[in-house]
Amino acid sequence: MKLVRSRTAAVMVAALSTLLTGPVLAQSPGPEETSEPAQSWLYIQTAESATFDGTTLTLGNASPTVVAFTDRPERTVRPGPLTDLVAHWGDGENSFAADPPQAGLTSIVDGGLQTAVVELSEPQLDGTTLTYQVRVLEGDVPETGGQSSLVIDSGCNPYGRPGCGSPTLLSGVGS
Repeated sequence: MKLVRSRTAAVMVAALSTLLTGPVLAQSPGPEETSEPAQSWLYIQTAESATFDGTTLTLGNASPTVVAFTDRPERTVRPGPLTDLVAHWGDGENSFAADPPQAGLTSIVDGGLQTAVVELSEPQLDGTTLTYQVRVLEGDVPETGGQSSLVIDSGCNPYGRPGCGSPTLLSGVGS
């Protein structure tokens, strides 16, 4: 619960800024590995709509791009394809499947912002529709919402590489 509280404010600020700035254009990452120092990455996903049935979060018209960023001291920001995040969700012993991430969800509901902290698992991408199985940790997830942002707290590397370096899907992009 300490991680939830320590990240909630940062997650909500990042989600709000994402809603206001819109999605970043998709870019393809290069295949090369990087030798960056250990860092913890957070991931931002945006979508035009969100629905929640109590266990499944559905993001409609999800952006094809995931924006990843690190906290101090480096403050690195990199885009990567959503398809890679979903495809590599379960790769390696440090994967999101092995240790489901927490995320801040912010949606526009009735002209205002509604936020919640959730745990994500089992992503499925069908065209531009992205679904997750969700466990609500804090707040209320709206049954229906407009433009939405998810800020995913990895804590470490979700792609099975040792340490918390740049995730495979973002290697070499923007550096």
